[in-house]
Amino acid sequence: MKSGGGSLTSLWGLLFFSAALLLWPTSGEICGPGIDIRNDYQQLKRLENCTVIEGYLHILLISKVEDYRSYRFPKLTVITEYLLLFRVAGLESLGDLFPNLTVIRGWKLFYNYALVIFEMTNLKDIGLHSLRNITRGAIRIEKNADLCYLSTVDWSLILDAVSNNYIVGNKPPKECGDLCPGTIEEKPMCEKTTINNEYNYRCWTTNHCQKTGCKAFFLQMLSSPDRRTLCVLPPGDAGPPPGPRESGPGRCLQTCRSSLSLRQRQVACSGVFT
Repeated sequence: MKSGGGSLTSLWGLLFFSAALLLWPTSGEICGPGIDIRNDYQQLKRLENCTVIEGYLHILLISKVEDYRSYRFPKLTVITEYLLLFRVAGLESLGDLFPNLTVIRGWKLFYNYALVIFEMTNLKDIGLHSLRNITRGAIRIEKNADLCYLSTVDWSLILDAVSNNYIVGNKPPKECGDLCPGTIEEKPMCEKTTINNEYNYRCWTTNHCQKTGCKAFFLQMLSSPDRRTLCVLPPGDAGPPPGPRESGPGRCLQTCRSSLSLRQRQVACSGVFT
C-alpha cells in the first residue's frame, strides 16, 4: 500500500489512536513491545488487561482444537504494529476475542502487511466489527478453507488503498451464503457500498454490520451508566464534528456537549450521547 504523509487515512488513524488511548484510561495497560502467543492457547490470558499493544500481536501454531468462547478481551482497542494469525485450531471468529479492536497502526509491518490471516482451518469469519482503521500496510488473508464474509467487507473504508491486499485461497463466496443483519427478514440494517461494480450491504457477520459512517471523526460508546461518548476533532478545529450520521448502534452527535480539552496532542471532547 502506498501511503503519503498527508493521506486522510493516516490523519484519521492518528486521531483514532489518540481516541482509543482515552477510552480506557484507568482500567487497562499498555502492553508490549510485542506479544507472541504460540503452542498453548492459555497464553491468551496475557492479553487480559491490555488496552494497547505497543508492538505486534502473534497468535500461531496452536494445534489442539480448543473452545475459545470463554476468552474475550474487550479492553484491547489498538495494536500499533501488526496482527498475525497462523494455524490456530478451533478458533472460528476474531470478533469474540477482540470485540473493540479499533485500530491497527502498522508502524512496523510483516512483509508489508498489517493484518495477516493464514491457514486458519476453522475460522468462519473475521468478525472484527469495531475495526475502523488500518493506518499503514495491506492485508493478507490466504488459505483459510472455511472462511466466509470476505466479499461483504469493504476494505476501502478501513485502508488508504486496497490494491496491495492479497485475499486468495479462502472459501468461495458462492459456497458461503453470507447474509448481513436483517436481510432474511427483508429489513436490512447495514449500509451499502460499491465493490468491483457490485452495490451491496456491508457486514462482518450475520449479527454485525460494517460501520461506514463518521469517517471524519471517531465515535465510541463507552459501557457506562451515563452513556458517555468520545468525539475527536482534527487538530486546530474547535468546531463541532460533521454530522449527524449513523454509526453502528450509536448516532454521531452534531455537537459535543462539554468543553474541549487538549489531550494526546489532539482536540478531544467528551459529551453525553442522546
